[in-house]
Amino acid sequence: MKKNYFRFFKLLAFFPILIGAQVNFPYTENFGGSTTQSQWDYSNPSTIVVENTSVNSPNGGTGGSLMYNFYNSAGLSTYNVKSPVFNNSTNGQVGVSFQFAAANRYTMPVALQTVFADDHILLEYSTDGGQTYTLAHDYEIGKSGELNTGGITSSIFTPNATQWVTKNILLPAGTNRVNFKGIKNNVNQAGNFAYLDHVIFEICDGSTPAPTGNSSQVFCSSQTLTDLIVSGSNIKWYTDATGGTLLPANTVLVSGTTYYASQVVGACESTTRLAVTVNSSGCLAVNEVGNSKDFSFYPNPVEDVLHINSKINVVKLNVYAVDGKLVLSEQGKGISSMRMNKLIRGNYFVEFTFENGKTYQTKIIKK
Repeated sequence: MKKNYFRFFKLLAFFPILIGAQVNFPYTENFGGSTTQSQWDYSNPSTIVVENTSVNSPNGGTGGSLMYNFYNSAGLSTYNVKSPVFNNSTNGQVGVSFQFAAANRYTMPVALQTVFADDHILLEYSTDGGQTYTLAHDYEIGKSGELNTGGITSSIFTPNATQWVTKNILLPAGTNRVNFKGIKNNVNQAGNFAYLDHVIFEICDGSTPAPTGNSSQVFCSSQTLTDLIVSGSNIKWYTDATGGTLLPANTVLVSGTTYYASQVVGACESTTRLAVTVNSSGCLAVNEVGNSKDFSFYPNPVEDVLHINSKINVVKLNVYAVDGKLVLSEQGKGISSMRMNKLIRGNYFVEFTFENGKTYQTKIIKK
């Protein structure tokens, strides 16, 4: 590996650790030469790469990211990445948001692999300035853990913009320090590089509102949670109004089911959730009108005019913004096109209503 691929945090000589100082909320750390990263405390600094200058997270700005060098670590290893000590004068709960990217590296054909690297990031919190820590969550990288964003690779992992995940967690009242502890559990397999960036800390007082949207929505065959019209930032879907299971965005919708959406603003997730009940009754799937020659629309993305070909006449066409607001509407005996040149760039939902009373919803992009 080229020596200039990243900068090692050598002997802490150029970044003195200010362990005794306290910083105030809210606090954001974008690694890669930031002035505030000197307030972090690292164990094994020659292995943890504080600036991998070739990797930038989508939201972390430029200059590089913090990197856990699991690949070059020897044996069973532990790497501490401790935040500054925070001034939690209100004794409030602390929301943490961070971006992460990692992959699992193999050195022989996957079919022959029997043991994979089992790297983890343990998020620990402290209420006494770092004298003692308590485990909040064990994030696995591994072969298919929740922090494995790049899958299995035969080469050194350098993430692209789509291979990052954002995680959020609410820590107990009085939290004033956090440790992102890297753990290499498997001595027999090499791990890979793992990247941490754009870490946000703030006091969460429960004031973050739930997202907005219609409580009853219609969907068509094979559509997922991403097809629901909900307005908010960093939407998360659950099985229940409180607690419950966090659902992946590609969860296929089931008619008659109620899903619950929260939003994350900064590092704080809404404590209340928007309930959305979905049904497919009255929804016309494309395969119900035959093949693509019987029903189609183009182009998508659209710049000026959306064209429609349909064996069953389209009698109404509604276009909604992502917040559920109706922005365009047209009615007629057989609509074959709609001008969309006045819409600003972005994502929209289009609802086609056919002369038999059924509807079809889909997403379009205005460019």
